Amino acid sequence: MNERRKQIPEKVREELGLLERIISYVPGYRGYKEKELRRESDRLVRSEIANKLRAAKDAMRRSLANPIIMQKISSEDAWRINTLMSRLDRVIQRIDRAAAGYAGMFDAVKVRENMLDKVIQHDLSLIENAEAVKASVESLVKVEPGKEEWKRLMDDLMLKIDELDSLIDRRIEILRGLVD
Repeated sequence: MNERRKQIPEKVREELGLLERIISYVPGYRGYKEKELRRESDRLVRSEIANKLRAAKDAMRRSLANPIIMQKISSEDAWRINTLMSRLDRVIQRIDRAAAGYAGMFDAVKVRENMLDKVIQHDLSLIENAEAVKASVESLVKVEPGKEEWKRLMDDLMLKIDELDSLIDRRIEILRGLVD
């Protein structure tokens, strides 16, 4: 887990152009640039989470596009599908619009650097949970709608989405605790 956490800031750092690398040695600029790299890393992490969830949603939509499958779906199952899709939409929107884990140099709200590891660790759990949601959708679309296994997988998937939603709430709480 720690290795994955280190990879994202390193990837952003590797993308620096030659001029930015030279300027990074200028006193004062280096700290500013490091903060910007953390902000960019945070944005990339949140984007990755949202993309995994969008991929899961798209897989679900593709599986339901088959008219033969749609005929087999009861009104109760249709309600489950609609509920699942709306919860997934909500979580995607919350991730997309989540507050950055790092404030810029001139932002009114500052985040203490010594506490950022807590946010980074939490974001890793968000990525892992988003991956679990995606994997659950991939399992679900292989099962015929309406079957007991399908209903069980749907319920499990909704629980995972609710857990992800709770993790987003927790991220907000962590960030509130990090501000001065």
